[in-house]
Amino acid sequence: MSKYHDESALQVNPLQYRLLRMGVVVVIIFLLSAIAKRILVMARSISRHPQDTNGVLAVITNSGSTNAPGSTLTINKDGSGTLTFQKGAGEERFRRYVNKTFPPGTFDSSQLEKILTQIEDVETIPKHNCIKSISFGSITTITYQGKTSGDLSCLSVEDAKIFQDLKNLVQSINTHV
Repeated sequence: MSKYHDESALQVNPLQYRLLRMGVVVVIIFLLSAIAKRILVMARSISRHPQDTNGVLAVITNSGSTNAPGSTLTINKDGSGTLTFQKGAGEERFRRYVNKTFPPGTFDSSQLEKILTQIEDVETIPKHNCIKSISFGSITTITYQGKTSGDLSCLSVEDAKIFQDLKNLVQSINTHV
């Protein structure tokens, strides 16, 4: 009987072997998916911060209004930039709005970078609702390090001075483009 007991202890049941193999396969699949997920998270992190890789400092976006098309102003660290208008096909009233490229030094990027560095996270800028004209009202936001602010035009004197400084600088930049 002792001999029978020893032989059964050494033998592996085919069902147990299959279950063991399936368990190993499941663990390998789990590890590979965890690694793939980590790689995707890292890739997304890099793509969310294009400012870090291509010289872009910030992107100022204006929603546009009845009387003006939406626009995106990309400001580079060297003070250069590009202004792109979002015009729908056949919108004749916006034909005078032409995309532009600005040479280095056009924008005070050092002042903008100083303010944005102090703020760190533009999503901390208070998000207020404010009354706007239907014809002329628009929303102005800034994107910095992959994060986007609320409407800068709704900031008031009750908000922190650094936020007001950013609002004033962005308004100044927008009036010169």
